[in-house]
Amino acid sequence: MIGRLLRFVVFLPLIEVVVIVLVWRAIGPWWTLALLAAGPIAGLALLRLSPVRTFGHVRAALSQGRLPDDAVLGGAALGFAGLLLLFPGFLSDFLALVLLLGPARRALRRPPNPPPPTVRNPDREPLEGRFRSYRD
Repeated sequence: MIGRLLRFVVFLPLIEVVVIVLVWRAIGPWWTLALLAAGPIAGLALLRLSPVRTFGHVRAALSQGRLPDDAVLGGAALGFAGLLLLFPGFLSDFLALVLLLGPARRALRRPPNPPPPTVRNPDREPLEGRFRSYRD
């Protein structure tokens, strides 16, 4: 796991540079620089908006008697997307855009709690046996 994370951290800037050069050649230098400058501006806006939005959603969920786990997860996704937008490059901006979309955040949610386990006794009779109590 640590090896994969290390490879990701090492190779992400290299991939970003390659993508920036490809975009530079495709759309020109001025548009590329404009897009690279717009990413951190949007990231700062998201980082400023994320706590306010999350606090409002948490407060609304608590007032309705629900757990605020979805609100907290959404706020964390917004914050992480804002951090990704701060890094210059198009791959990190694409990952941030994926995090901002609804289906990606719904995929991050944990599944609902499974039903409690049931006793699998086919005869449905109580088990008999001896036991000791080790109380003083």
